[in-house]
Amino acid sequence: MGRALESAQYGKPAVGRWTLIAQDIATGFMSTSRLIVTLVGCITLLGAAAVASNDAARARFADHVPALFAGWLAPVPAAADVAGGAAAEASPASAGTMSVVVPEQKNVARYLARRYRVADEAVRVLVAAAYDAGSEHTLDPLLILAVMAVESSMNPFAESAVGAQGLMQVMTRVHAEKFEPHGGDLAALDPVANIKVGSAILKDLIRRGGSVERGLQLYVGAGNLPDDGGYGSRVLGERARIEMAASGKDDLALLAGLRSDQSRGEVQPVSLAPDPRAPAVGPTSKAAPAAPKA
Repeated sequence: MGRALESAQYGKPAVGRWTLIAQDIATGFMSTSRLIVTLVGCITLLGAAAVASNDAARARFADHVPALFAGWLAPVPAAADVAGGAAAEASPASAGTMSVVVPEQKNVARYLARRYRVADEAVRVLVAAAYDAGSEHTLDPLLILAVMAVESSMNPFAESAVGAQGLMQVMTRVHAEKFEPHGGDLAALDPVANIKVGSAILKDLIRRGGSVERGLQLYVGAGNLPDDGGYGSRVLGERARIEMAASGKDDLALLAGLRSDQSRGEVQPVSLAPDPRAPAVGPTSKAAPAAPKA
């Protein structure tokens, strides 16, 4: 009996030591697991920040994720930040547009950004909105973009002396009721709302006129005049260049646009292969004044 009690007393310290060892192992395992999770989280955050800050990486990522997540990466929801300001943020039209920019649209946006010196990310928003409006109204989106380019040079805040506003230079006072669903008159300066309303007007005028050319004449307000002062040819010429850019030939489209501007005297003639012996253009040189918009 005494020997049994003695063995039990000697066995207790051994059990306690093994318990402590097991607890130390579990604690070390948990600490190591937390460290690994923290490290993985930090790497994930850094990777996400790198993707979000790089246009090319974001585009590649959007091409390899489901459409639901790709929609979150599309530039259209950022219209309030890059183009429309507070009015675009408040507009239902801006909030409801979630288009994914396809390669053709990227080519068009790159051309328009270079030609009219507008931020590429902002132009992508406008191009996507034009394609959406074209689908909604069964209207050529390249024609919509060409009208935007000729009317406002892709400036969403443009306003004429007679009160035409926005990208498509819509006469807000005349078409006030069309902006009501988008928030009222102030929505004329919301890029997406302006494109939607302007596209609807253009579609209706083409239907009434019976042809694109006649519709453009009505759009510019020259319906009662013998001609439109060259407006239609400018729009259709720009549409042809946009189509060229859409196929990836944006350099050729830019060259064609430059020649068109030169023919109208809107820019100084330039040599595509300048003579190296010619004096460099100094900082005090003056550009030729732009011709008034048709």
